Amino acid sequence: MKKLLSVIISAAIVLMISITSFAAENPTITQDNTEKKTSITVDYDMAESYTVTIPASIEFTDDEKNIERPLQIENIMLNEGTVLNVNVSSLNGFKMRNGDAEIDYEMMVNTHNITEGNNQNVLTVKAGEHSCWAILHFATQLSEEKALYAGNYSDTLTFTVSVISE
Repeated sequence: MKKLLSVIISAAIVLMISITSFAAENPTITQDNTEKKTSITVDYDMAESYTVTIPASIEFTDDEKNIERPLQIENIMLNEGTVLNVNVSSLNGFKMRNGDAEIDYEMMVNTHNITEGNNQNVLTVKAGEHSCWAILHFATQLSEEKALYAGNYSDTLTFTVSVISE
């Protein structure tokens, strides 16, 4: 019987605390208020988001020495006053390597050549824009005369996305 009474009293205390807390959070206007108005806030939190889609790979062949691939940014939601940057870096300075042999290639974004240096900007999107795209163009003068050895000539491109203040 004591246990049952303890449970009932505990439940009643929790209910009173909940009702008191609930009442304290809601503004009220009664006939005794001198000013017959109150204010509340209405909120919605939109999280920062974006989807950047880059090409899976680029594979030159004897017949395909000029390749175009899209770079797309979709579902962009940024904080006001910020920009989203997409940069690219080449592991081998925009050269495909096989041991100590190398074959040059170039990468262009739309019509802008970016093969000079690393961490080059590929695309910038300002807050308020919801999608953006660019065409990545890859070209090489690949030929048997340029290849010193048989085997795979390769480079690694690293794309970095950052959101910064304008």
